[in-house]
Amino acid sequence: MTDQRFTQITNFWSDVFEKDGRQFSRVAIESTYPLSYQLSSSRANVKMLIKKARANINYSKTEVYDGLISELTVRQNEAENVTTEIALDYDAPFTVNFSEGIPARTFIVFDRMRLYDIFSPLKIVIDPGHGGDDKGGFGPVDLLEKNIALILAEQTKLYLDKYGAQTFLTRESDQKIPLRDRFNFALSNKADLFISLHTHYDKNPEVKGLFVGYNPAAASSEKLAWLIAVEVARKTKRDIREIRRDSHLTALKKIPGVIIEPVTISNYVEEGLLRNPHLYEKVALGIFNGIKGLFDG
Repeated sequence: MTDQRFTQITNFWSDVFEKDGRQFSRVAIESTYPLSYQLSSSRANVKMLIKKARANINYSKTEVYDGLISELTVRQNEAENVTTEIALDYDAPFTVNFSEGIPARTFIVFDRMRLYDIFSPLKIVIDPGHGGDDKGGFGPVDLLEKNIALILAEQTKLYLDKYGAQTFLTRESDQKIPLRDRFNFALSNKADLFISLHTHYDKNPEVKGLFVGYNPAAASSEKLAWLIAVEVARKTKRDIREIRRDSHLTALKKIPGVIIEPVTISNYVEEGLLRNPHLYEKVALGIFNGIKGLFDG
């Protein structure tokens, strides 16, 4: 593009969208005029030098972690140019599109096909903890762990299903299921992974943070636990309280399995976070990214 007018960069954002049944990551740069730019790319990194431009936004690094894009950076250069940099988890093909209007938008669109290659071979059992008259933990106001666990499981299933994973829920409604039946369900379905979702409860209302337990009988469970813990903590901005072996999960035999408690429901602040639907999306995406890390080379 050759428009030489001085351009103000007014916004910079990313999302994931669907087209023709496939998912794409998109970075949008909003500006007062069409951009004049130079584009370069190397492995897992795309850089756009925008000429004769000012960034009317904070110059900073923004974490994304959507399974493909990890970080976005905007930097104002001394020569009245703006550098935008997109860091990727892996190299991916992309296109650049432009949309006229107020504001003008330049889109860098990345193909997420590799995620289908990772997830489509997998069978994953997702286990919403508790249910029925087993209410689990409870918050200082009125939330119940059994209900939170089911919402978390449904959101996690939604993310995994988008990329072709074969997912199974141990319960789909408010019903009590014995623990051994949950494990047997995973074994009978020859699951590749078992993901159990809970919240932590503690008599001390000051206790907070994320816990992940793992099956010590499966070689890759500990790695999976760490990957998920880091990704969920990164997305939710919560601290990792503990990662440790969970002997109950040995009933899964060689199936890698984890139990995830993303927050402590008995903590007043973290119970409040559970009232925001975006938290469930962030937890699910963190789990998704953790699983991707285990199977992506």
